Amino acid sequence: MQLPDPREFGWELKNFDNAHSTVTHLPDGRTLFEVDHPPVRDVTAEMLAWWYGVYADLALVIDGDVQPAFLVSHPQDHISLGSEKAAPDGPLRVGDFLLIQEAYQRNPKYALDERLEVVALDESRFALKASRRGVTVADLEFRFEDGPEGATFTNHLTVGVESGWLKPLVNRVMIPWLYYEEKNYAWVLHTVEEVGNFENFLPEIFARRDQGMTISWDRNRVSDSQNRPPQC
Repeated sequence: MQLPDPREFGWELKNFDNAHSTVTHLPDGRTLFEVDHPPVRDVTAEMLAWWYGVYADLALVIDGDVQPAFLVSHPQDHISLGSEKAAPDGPLRVGDFLLIQEAYQRNPKYALDERLEVVALDESRFALKASRRGVTVADLEFRFEDGPEGATFTNHLTVGVESGWLKPLVNRVMIPWLYYEEKNYAWVLHTVEEVGNFENFLPEIFARRDQGMTISWDRNRVSDSQNRPPQC
């Protein structure tokens, strides 16, 4: 897995001071990781639902430089994001798949290379699952809603098998090997940085969504911000 060079947009990423995380060992043997983020300023649930629908195929032209939207959303850790969709020209829908590569804190030891199925996408949540031989081994859910100070946002990652013959092997052997403390720490920091980064670009990109799947944002042009369409 080849890490691209870090992207520099002049944005400061958030840190652990801005979020709260917990780890819960569930009665069925699975492990639940939760991250509760502070309000995402100037971002709405509508923006987030739109973003997750298009971010696998969206291109952003920021100050003249073309970038896949996924690489903008985390300028350091994201590597690539592709999609397998029933409607190739439309947004992601339930039943579609994402092909994702990223490395938390740019460390190859903390890399993710996964095919994830979309199981929910609306203005309250975006949910994915990873499977092995038809058995779900991980569920990832992003929950969001509008709040007085910006969108509230939580991440829920549940790893392990809920039932079946693979449950003892996966929950007792594979999960501790795949999700050890240092990697969990790196994932939590990654998601804090990624969610907090929405404040830096998503309102501007969403306001230009009528441009289609290649959106230009020139931060050096005053008229580019003055002529934005109003947000609903």
